[in-house]
Amino acid sequence: MSPFEIASLSSVARWSVTFTTLTLILVSGRALARSARAEPSQAPRQRAAAGPLPWLLGAFAVAAAFAHVPALTATLPRLFPVGIALGLVAAAGSLFVPAARRAFAAVSDGDMRLMLAYRAIYGGLLFGLAGVGVMPPAFALSAGLGDLVVGWLALAAPRSIDAAGPRGWRLLVHGLGLLDLLQVMALAALVVRPWSALHHNATDVMTLPWVAVPLMLALNLHGFWQGCTARATESGSHGLEPARGLRSAVPRA
Repeated sequence: MSPFEIASLSSVARWSVTFTTLTLILVSGRALARSARAEPSQAPRQRAAAGPLPWLLGAFAVAAAFAHVPALTATLPRLFPVGIALGLVAAAGSLFVPAARRAFAAVSDGDMRLMLAYRAIYGGLLFGLAGVGVMPPAFALSAGLGDLVVGWLALAAPRSIDAAGPRGWRLLVHGLGLLDLLQVMALAALVVRPWSALHHNATDVMTLPWVAVPLMLALNLHGFWQGCTARATESGSHGLEPARGLRSAVPRA
């Protein structure tokens, strides 16, 4: 393969990550806005303004600029960890925001599966990025396989994985998602950064680590937290047991 062909593939791979992240935040922003508007305790004006889409689009614009504007890309060896840290803090901090907890808890099963399906897309993209020299192969293999497994499992789960579904499936899907993201963050520090310094490559697909990873982390954190704190729904009760118990407590004549 000629250097021109490699450069062309590299450019296509980078832009593919950018546009994939844009569609992810549009899908996620709409899903979270729908769930927030469905919250009955909110006033109509609050429901109309609900949703994180403007914030997500702002974060995307910044990350895309660092990915595709050469003057900004040149600063990534210094600023790469800053962007990741800000994204991870925002994801973890959303657990302490009541409106965010309600919005994530109200995401439907279909929207949840669609959002997590992007993990499989990113898994395939990581293999492509490694093939054109934009990502270290060791990182792409481990992180890509992890993303594929989580995305496939979310799509193939036989039971609902939203807040109304069985707790076990939510814990499995979101727990594996969290484990995969933890290894991704560890490998980013231990593998990607040294590899980038050695190859003078800034690994400039910033919409993935600065936007997509924090968004997926927030989704998995909220899903796992809901699974840990929710009451078990698999007890076999269908709403008739309390009435039956009530009848038995009434003294007979």
